[in-house]
Amino acid sequence: MDKNTLTGLILIGAVVIAFMFLNKPNENIQNTSANNTTKSEDSEYSNQLNNQNKNDFISSNNSEKQDDLNSDSSNLQSTEQDLESLKENFGLFYNCATGKENTYILKNDKIKLSISSKGAKIKRADMVELTEKGLYKYKTHNDFVKNINEPLSLFEESTSSMSLTLVDAEKVIPIRTKDLFFKLVKQNDSCLVFRAHAGSDEKYLEFTYCLLQGKYEVDFNVRYHKIEYDIKPSVDLNWSITGLSTEKLANDERMYCSVMYRYFGQGRDYITERSDKSENLEGNTNWIAFKHKFFSSILISNQGFSSGKIEQKQLDSENLTISYATNLTIPSVGDVPMKLFFGPNDYDLLKSYDNEMDGIINLGWGIFGWVNKFMIGPIFHFIKSWGISFGLVILLLTLAVKIIIMPLTYKNYMSSAKMKVLKPEISKINAKYEGKSDKNTAMKKQQDTMALYRQTGVNPMAGCIPVIIQMPILFAVFRYFPASLDLRHQGFLWAEDLSSFDSILDLGFNIPFYGDHISLFTLLMAASTLFYTLMNSNQMTPAAQPGMPNMKVIMYMFPIMMIFFFNEFPSGLSYYYLCGNLMNMGIMWGIKKYMVDEEKIRLKIESNKKKPRKKSKFQQKMEEIARQQQKSKR
Repeated sequence: MDKNTLTGLILIGAVVIAFMFLNKPNENIQNTSANNTTKSEDSEYSNQLNNQNKNDFISSNNSEKQDDLNSDSSNLQSTEQDLESLKENFGLFYNCATGKENTYILKNDKIKLSISSKGAKIKRADMVELTEKGLYKYKTHNDFVKNINEPLSLFEESTSSMSLTLVDAEKVIPIRTKDLFFKLVKQNDSCLVFRAHAGSDEKYLEFTYCLLQGKYEVDFNVRYHKIEYDIKPSVDLNWSITGLSTEKLANDERMYCSVMYRYFGQGRDYITERSDKSENLEGNTNWIAFKHKFFSSILISNQGFSSGKIEQKQLDSENLTISYATNLTIPSVGDVPMKLFFGPNDYDLLKSYDNEMDGIINLGWGIFGWVNKFMIGPIFHFIKSWGISFGLVILLLTLAVKIIIMPLTYKNYMSSAKMKVLKPEISKINAKYEGKSDKNTAMKKQQDTMALYRQTGVNPMAGCIPVIIQMPILFAVFRYFPASLDLRHQGFLWAEDLSSFDSILDLGFNIPFYGDHISLFTLLMAASTLFYTLMNSNQMTPAAQPGMPNMKVIMYMFPIMMIFFFNEFPSGLSYYYLCGNLMNMGIMWGIKKYMVDEEKIRLKIESNKKKPRKKSKFQQKMEEIARQQQKSKR
């Protein structure tokens, strides 16, 4: 093979190799093709899967939608059932059956009211009047003793309630406003307006509370707007309060707690203190008061309550006093204006209402009340206005009363002095008939004694008349001091509160008819009474009349009885009687030393013996009775 041939073969081989190399399948292209094939397969699978998922999703979605439809249908059915239940229970106010409770405040310089949107009712009423020192003027006794500056509460949701009961005319079901959620539609510094809509904005029940500065009462107005025909004409107002103990001794408070009320044109009436009793109101009632010892909660209507029922129940608790409740019928159309009073039993304050509310304060009946209103009260408040301590006020009050009755005291002592001068001669008469106890002897003894009085011009009853005249004053202050709000939380000497008993020693146990403490003012009063009795003993006739009890024994026993009787009474009252006894002893000593001469009295009596004296009709009558008795014995 020649060179050229070899060269040609090499070239041909190179071309073939180059061609084969150039025409070799590309790996990437092959992979891409494979991938494309795979992707194509995957795409097809994916499409199948997607289609399957889509079908499944559609199927599932359709199933869920069907379930949702079934659930919505069930919920709708449940909602409709709930709605029907609300309508059955709440009638036309079904849309007010649910909601959120909010509390709103009305406050002035006297009281603070917390009012809830649920029921549009008062939840709490606090006494927020301040003293000159910026402390609360009215507090509970416990807070006062512990020096806690918290306001006294007269109305608390836990123990008190107020609500209207309406009757749905269609469904004939009672609807209590305390169960409804009201909407606050107006609010400012002095007024809150709440509405409970009856199915639409056009129909509603509206409660309005307005509290002005310087007032203890809140104006409470009920308005029926376009619902008059949807409710029955009978609407009841239910009001109840369980009295919280605010004083030192709950048992003492109960003595002054009661329900009081006033009829238009008929005057006041009340349920007796310390009783469990209910009464039906039988007239057009102006106001109803839940009275405590020093504070009251009063519902007032100038239109009047046409009918109703009131009740009170005693509670055996150290923290509670009496449970009060009333059910009143009020109008069911238009506006029904009322007032709610939460305040102190202050005589001048209650009298300013000019509707006999001052009668809530028990100053005594008849003449005793008149003495307190026109004598004791004015003098007390006049002296109080001087700004001195109440211990000095009571002292000066006692002095003023003693000055007023000085003429009676003088006359009483003059009569006693005359009886003292006659004592030896009366003793002779008693000795004359000593040892004889028959009725004839007793009659003769009485005749001789009366003859002696007639001859000497001495009237044995003259000393009794001034005492009888002074008795209304003694009984009047017995009522005045326990009811005096001014003495509350006023201390003097060892007494921390003149409106309650003072205690120098707590026994830790109870003594029947006495108590669990020792009152020093009571002991001092009893001791002064006994000493005053001893001072007067020489003015008394030593021997008692036949058939009559020994008056000396009674007078000596009286101070001992006072220890038991006054131990739990206000220390201000015991202090007043103590001051009175001390002043009586001083006055008696002054009259005896400077104003009465027993020797002159004796000479005058001797002179009267010599004068002929005409028998009085009373003496003639007594002698005639004696003669008739003697004749009958024969």
